Amino acid sequence: MLGLLGLASAVAPSFGQGFIKLDNYSTYGPIVTYGAGVPANGTSGGLGTVGNGLGAGWTAGLYVAQGDITGSVAADPSGHGLPTDQNASFVLIGGADQGTTAFGGANVGNVAGMFQALNAVQVSAAVGSTVTVEVIAYSTSAGSYANSLLGRGHSAAFTMVTKAGNDLAPAVVGAGMSTFAVTPVPEPSTFALAGLGAAALMIFRRKK
Repeated sequence: MLGLLGLASAVAPSFGQGFIKLDNYSTYGPIVTYGAGVPANGTSGGLGTVGNGLGAGWTAGLYVAQGDITGSVAADPSGHGLPTDQNASFVLIGGADQGTTAFGGANVGNVAGMFQALNAVQVSAAVGSTVTVEVIAYSTSAGSYANSLLGRGHSAAFTMVTKAGNDLAPAVVGAGMSTFAVTPVPEPSTFALAGLGAAALMIFRRKK
């Protein structure tokens, strides 16, 4: 009986708070890259080379939801929508050098497309719990993912199992995330013009 109880306690989630780490350097990828038409530094000037890893001027962050919600995360063909629009359960995780960290810094050997927060970040789930994660990337100068209209992007949703904050082998996002690119967010007027163009095309076809 005692053996069975010991086994149960070994596989059940702990009541301690769970942590995950914003880090794709320790797994050496996958990297986050430039899409077309994105300033290399995230603000102005020359464009980044499509397919190359993000350099200085970009920040990585996290959206997290409790449990495995991957089956109910709406598709985002643009690749730069808000994760909360894909599923309202996602929560933006804050905290400098924990919930967010810089791309291509000295702590990752200045390797483009990579990031590594100093510490793991606490999430609203016990140790050993499953959480669903999307990694985001945005221009540091924009101050936030939502405001980063010159370029932003997010990974596909994936699951992780949380670990203790002092675990010597932390749960790192690089082990489960997909590669993705940052792309510009069109202004609302662009969408309006596209809609008018489509409507005009339909009228022209009907007249013919």
